[in-house]
Amino acid sequence: MSQEDHLRHYIPRRLDDKAKFLFWELDVAAIAFAGIFLGVYGGLAWGGVLLGVLFAAGWSRLKSGKHPGMATHVMYWFTGYPKLNALPPSYIRELVG
Repeated sequence: MSQEDHLRHYIPRRLDDKAKFLFWELDVAAIAFAGIFLGVYGGLAWGGVLLGVLFAAGWSRLKSGKHPGMATHVMYWFTGYPKLNALPPSYIRELVG
């Protein structure tokens, strides 16, 4: 048995590991399920499955090798949420020091 076969069914054992749904990271799975849900809701189930899987694969490729909190950063830049409590509003310009 090679090393690759041995790690194929790796189970996270540390608190720092990313949240997973089956073998996908949680944000990638959410994108896939959102596409599937919208397809079923719109009456095109297979189209939703295809779009959900394509968007999830694109997102996974986009975030590979990036900061672990990239999903939160992208969500903040496009929607303004989650609100940042530790930082003042961007219109306040004060030089400290």
